[in-house]
Amino acid sequence: MENWSVDQVCNWLRQRNLGELVPKFREEEVSGAALLALNDRMVQQLVKKIGHQAVLMDLINKYQQQKSGLESLTYCCEKASPKIPEVISGDTDRQMSNSSGPVEQKKYLCSTENEGLIDQRVLKQKKNLRSFFTRYKMLQWTSSYTLPDFPYDVKCILAEKKCPDHSMRIRIIEFLQADMTKYLEGSLYPNSQQYNIVVNALLQAYPFLDEDGNGFLLWKRALKDRFKYVRRPIEDDEQVLRNKCKFGHRRGQTRKSSFAEKNPDEVHMQEAPVHLEGSAMDAHIKWLKQEYMKTQRNWKEVDNSMNVTIEIRRKMISDKAPLKDILRLFPFLRCPYQLFREFQLLTHMDIYKKTVEILEIYSENILSLYVVRNNPINIMLQENLKRHTEEDILKYMKMTAACLLLPDVFGDDSSLFAAVNEEVKVATPVLEVKNPFNVNSCEFALFVEREELAQLDDCTMALAALVAAFHVFDIPCPKRIHRTLNFLESLVFEVRSPASLSAQIKREMEVLEYPSI
Repeated sequence: MENWSVDQVCNWLRQRNLGELVPKFREEEVSGAALLALNDRMVQQLVKKIGHQAVLMDLINKYQQQKSGLESLTYCCEKASPKIPEVISGDTDRQMSNSSGPVEQKKYLCSTENEGLIDQRVLKQKKNLRSFFTRYKMLQWTSSYTLPDFPYDVKCILAEKKCPDHSMRIRIIEFLQADMTKYLEGSLYPNSQQYNIVVNALLQAYPFLDEDGNGFLLWKRALKDRFKYVRRPIEDDEQVLRNKCKFGHRRGQTRKSSFAEKNPDEVHMQEAPVHLEGSAMDAHIKWLKQEYMKTQRNWKEVDNSMNVTIEIRRKMISDKAPLKDILRLFPFLRCPYQLFREFQLLTHMDIYKKTVEILEIYSENILSLYVVRNNPINIMLQENLKRHTEEDILKYMKMTAACLLLPDVFGDDSSLFAAVNEEVKVATPVLEVKNPFNVNSCEFALFVEREELAQLDDCTMALAALVAAFHVFDIPCPKRIHRTLNFLESLVFEVRSPASLSAQIKREMEVLEYPSI
């Protein structure tokens, strides 16, 4: 791959179903050597879609892992082949001792001692070959993944090219989950690339499951939910508790934080910043900037370094330092996870979990209000709802519409909240949303000072990031969006109960529907 031309790289992209990237790669003259030199930031500039970014980086990482594995294996074989016969054979030793003088014998004894050390190293490397191949297999299973052997009744349904019913879908997902767990050596935490490759393999083998191009998201969600369901009974497992502490809770899990709420004092002590000065602080900041440029990041150390540098970061923000300077020193604030974590360090609230609850509770009520009936967003939603029947897709669309319609519900300026299929024109935190109701091509991004801060997965993450940005960067809320953000913050910080807030919305809608004369 290192010697590939630009044309060979483009052919390779087409073979990996990444043909959309060919014009950009050809324009930038990305050869094989340049392809292997791409880092995370370069890929973000070349490739717009997050899914394509993930697949491309996964392919590059796999090639580099294969290369390093083969080089290690070659080195072991080259070292082992000439040395082992000399250890076994004793004739050479006797011949050398009989035909050489004392000086030569002394030199030979020294060389044999060194060879003995090398032999021990080679033997140790040979012992590690089995574990190497095990790791190699685990890293490479996704590149040549094959579907499991489904039961007879499932095979019959798939052979007839019939769309399976709900119970049959569950059986397919169960077998996929069990097969992935086997390949992952029992791990219940696949990464996003592994989910993507397994679902792609399913839809390539059985295209009729794609359901007019919308099946990928449904099958991936079902598979991820299956892993969550399997993990739920083992919530006391050490790895599960560690991930809950790190990532917070998601939809479908218990509302109470089993780690934070059981012992809040202990969590507070763990999150208390360590005071550093001078060179120690500089070292942490330098490490953060270097780690951000890597593809494979040590997230545990990132959390620790972000924790101990929070004091200087908050001082810069309170002193109204330019945002670009803050992001230059702390680039991980561009990552949604770190943005949410910073919000949690400041407020002790899980903004993502709260946002999920808000949209799930209020989406139906918001869409039923008269004030949003003739809104372009609602009209677009109704047109797209007619094209789908899957419950998950319908729920996702309604939550997206409810999110985008919030400013209109409170009579605020929607341009200060989200730019839907438009260019961002305001400096305060705002969402850029493209194709909001297309499950395959929708894009969400958070903009601050008219520059993209982070790309986001869906409307829930986008809304959480918007609220978090105002707090994390201490940005005053514009008056024309004040009521919308007040409503969200009152729910996030549990100022009032959802029931009273729901009644408040209805009262405000009545005022908007029947204004006083």
